[in-house]
Amino acid sequence: MHPLFKIVPIFSLAIATSFPFSLVQAQISNQTCQTLLNNERSYADWYPVKPLPETVATDAVARQLDELQAIAVSPSSLDLAIQQELGQWLIEKPDPGPPDTGAPARMDALLKALPKSQKPQLTAIFDQLANRIEKLPSLTLRAEMTGKLAGYYQQLQGNDRAGLLLNQAIAKALKSTDVQGRAVQLTKLLDAVVDLGLSKAIVPQLPQIETVLSPSVPSLSLARVYANTNQSQKALLLADRLAKATPAGQIVNSDLIALYLQLNQLSRANLYFKRTFPDDDAPYGRLVAAYDRAKQTEQADKLFKDGFSVVHRGMTNDHFLSAYLKAGGNPDRLFTGLPTLEGVGVIDLRSDYSLPAAGEYRRRNQPEKALRAIAQFVQLAASRNLRLDDLLMTAISDGNLLEAKTAFEQLLAQNAFAKVEPPISFAAEINALDAIAPFVQRLSKNPERRIELLQSLAIAYAKQNQPNKAISIAERIPRQRPGYSSAIDTLGQVATVFAKSGQKTPAQMIFAKALSLSSNIKEIETRAEAYAAIARAYTNAGETAAAETTRQTAVKWALSSSTDPNVISMPSLISQEFLSANQVEAAWKTLQENSQDAYKDASIGNLVSTALAVGNLSIVQQVVDLQYSYGAPELFLAQASQLAKAYLDRDRPEEAIKTLERAVNVLNNQKKPNVSLLLPIVRLYAKAGRIDVARQLMTKFLNPISSNDVSWRQELQQYVDCHQKAFL
Repeated sequence: MHPLFKIVPIFSLAIATSFPFSLVQAQISNQTCQTLLNNERSYADWYPVKPLPETVATDAVARQLDELQAIAVSPSSLDLAIQQELGQWLIEKPDPGPPDTGAPARMDALLKALPKSQKPQLTAIFDQLANRIEKLPSLTLRAEMTGKLAGYYQQLQGNDRAGLLLNQAIAKALKSTDVQGRAVQLTKLLDAVVDLGLSKAIVPQLPQIETVLSPSVPSLSLARVYANTNQSQKALLLADRLAKATPAGQIVNSDLIALYLQLNQLSRANLYFKRTFPDDDAPYGRLVAAYDRAKQTEQADKLFKDGFSVVHRGMTNDHFLSAYLKAGGNPDRLFTGLPTLEGVGVIDLRSDYSLPAAGEYRRRNQPEKALRAIAQFVQLAASRNLRLDDLLMTAISDGNLLEAKTAFEQLLAQNAFAKVEPPISFAAEINALDAIAPFVQRLSKNPERRIELLQSLAIAYAKQNQPNKAISIAERIPRQRPGYSSAIDTLGQVATVFAKSGQKTPAQMIFAKALSLSSNIKEIETRAEAYAAIARAYTNAGETAAAETTRQTAVKWALSSSTDPNVISMPSLISQEFLSANQVEAAWKTLQENSQDAYKDASIGNLVSTALAVGNLSIVQQVVDLQYSYGAPELFLAQASQLAKAYLDRDRPEEAIKTLERAVNVLNNQKKPNVSLLLPIVRLYAKAGRIDVARQLMTKFLNPISSNDVSWRQELQQYVDCHQKAFL
């Protein structure tokens, strides 16, 4: 390929012979096309619209907040994509079969990582998201997402704000003229009200809700709200209506049986219990708790064991056990009824539920049992390789800080951290870093893990505004590998912590120390990587000028290192490290220090994908331009397709067409183009409304085809035809 190759005009391609559109239209139903186009729009890769500032791109929390803010102010043209993305943020994907096939809601991870100082910012974004959700096309998802958002409001601001959101949503739903949609919305919103324990908050609206829902299928959620607000007779009437409306032979909802037990209707509960099915979900957990509260011990025993009857579900039973405890289940069962499951190794569930059980005992004023539960947790933690930090931090979010702190103190008193990995995040939370620091520094079983823990400890001290301790630990960190200084990398991260908190003086002092140490490193490659680590830290701290100066120093030493053709070049290595930190501008500048041969390396694709992820299409365009001039045709075609799609998803069709025209030029100079690289180009032309070109490409490059290729050829034809319909 050469930059002087003339781009072949689109109209020079062979003219396609095709049926008149009326015939095409007859072959493909409108519904098929609408489904295809809606699915495509649901997965539009529109974010970020503009390049992310590097201080945002390099900070995981800031980046997630930026994405949520962008979703909140997004235009209605992106409704289907926003609906899809908000589903990932707010709604947990259930585990349909084997373990690890589900996915938690993304918001859960954000709340765990969110610093207290940024909670007001997220709350303000929630206010905007609540309005954005109201504009989504699906009434069902709109109500479900509002309920989920109310749950996150509850975690951030308590019951009042969550109750306000749900009351507002219910009021809007009551005004809807869509009778069927209104009933669905109210049912979903009532589900959230009950799950969040906010039944009393909506009492003023119950008469209107009852009027709207009475003609429809009886609402179990409304019945549960009545039961929770001392309106037992209404709850029972609705429960009976629902039970009679459930066809014979159909599984009965576990919550209906639990409701009967709550209403002291044991005979009715037992009658319909025969039509339940053991599960590990939240309703089944509530059902077991209901039998416990009804003093039906034998039945509760059986139900609890049945909750673990399917092995793969027993390995993923958080919802079952959490709902069981939340609904007032007996914590004793967590010590007498939990099975030891044989899966990949032995799974002892007591380690996950000892502290929650202890918290329940405390709330029930059973201090002796609480202490026994904590003692069991300590015993398990001291003898097994548990995710101790995760378990203790989860205890805080569950309202069990006292139990977690007691367990930590007992482990400390037993000298357990000499063998068990010390929980750094938890120790920082309770201001106990000094207590675990000696243990962290002596860990030696896994040298690499010890380095990671020392880095975490240094950064934790920095976040507690203890620069001397942070520096002391960082300076003593050994090298992770011969050519890389973990100490200098950690000093850079420590300096960034102080810079981001507005403490410029200690930040500059630590940066100066890191630079001084780097200048004294004898090995050239190690020195280059050390300067690169400092450059990354300067960027994270928002010190762009210092970052660029230090990057140039790193490149200078990298270029003076040995040039073994069998080993990745130092500039390439440093560039990849910048990419790992999402610093695409520094990565691109560094990569350009290489010879032109480097542009033929498939690893340049990492730069393209990272630049796309942070919205820097300008750099992607430069890379694609360079690949057009010097790279392998296959790499250019793949990256040009990625760039053209990004342009189209951001409503920049003219730039997309220019990129695609170059791709056609390359295709015209190949004897037999790779079909897998051709197909995206055809699709993108169709998506851009250039149906004529899409058909011409299919005629020129995809005829004739073998019988094995007929299926995907028909799918491609359908895709083009549907887009032709869309542009008419």
